[in-house]
Amino acid sequence: MHPILARFGEVTFYTYGFVMMATLFLIYFLALKYRDTELLERADLADISLLVVFSIWFGGGLLWLLLSGEFSLTNLRHQLDPARLQNLTTLPVASSFFVLLAGYCRWKRLPFWRVLDFLVPFFVFGYALQRTFGCFSAGCCHGTPTTLPWGVTFGDTLGVGPPAGVVVHPTQLYMGFAGLASAYGLMRGYWRWKCWPGFVTGLGTVALFGVYFVVSNWRGDLTSEKIGLGLESSQIVSLLLTALGGSLCVVARWRARREPFEGEKTALND
Repeated sequence: MHPILARFGEVTFYTYGFVMMATLFLIYFLALKYRDTELLERADLADISLLVVFSIWFGGGLLWLLLSGEFSLTNLRHQLDPARLQNLTTLPVASSFFVLLAGYCRWKRLPFWRVLDFLVPFFVFGYALQRTFGCFSAGCCHGTPTTLPWGVTFGDTLGVGPPAGVVVHPTQLYMGFAGLASAYGLMRGYWRWKCWPGFVTGLGTVALFGVYFVVSNWRGDLTSEKIGLGLESSQIVSLLLTALGGSLCVVARWRARREPFEGEKTALND
């Protein structure tokens, strides 16, 4: 589509990176506008936004380096390369942020699961926007060839997309539109489910990785070896995370029944 937004001499602005930055600003101001005033201060959201930027920029990459055992100055420089942003994967970034947020909540004495419940709908919304506009413009996360009428073709995608002229599934849009619907439902449901800490996070995890698993069946850029049940490693991980999200919903609801706090009866009777 349009992987390069603009060029000014030797400076190139990539659409993927521009959409990411615009999305981060948008979800920050939306979270600020609809802030749960009983839970977070404005300063907390500013701090958390810095944690998000850190996780996206190189938190996930550092986590990968530590787990892979390939930590070196050369690899570290690679992780700090702005061009690497077009090759981000969701799980390392999310894992990095999860760890950082847990530390921040412990430091500030904030209820971790309630904070995460508030943030998850906005993160899913941002994920959906990035897939719809960022990934689709760049050509990454593309689908397999198709003859369906809504198939799309890409031009030059700087090596990250399918061959030019091949009609493929618009898997970026599949994930993006599903993410937008999920974000809407999570945002509407947060105020009803906030009395069940962890419930919204569980639902968001199910929505995010459940959709990923389904859409991955039409992904043309997943080339890892199948390791079991005819599934690739990313598909198995997404299934496990979907099950984990569902379990979190069950546990959150069970704990809320055993340890209700003020406001639960109102939520249940709405």
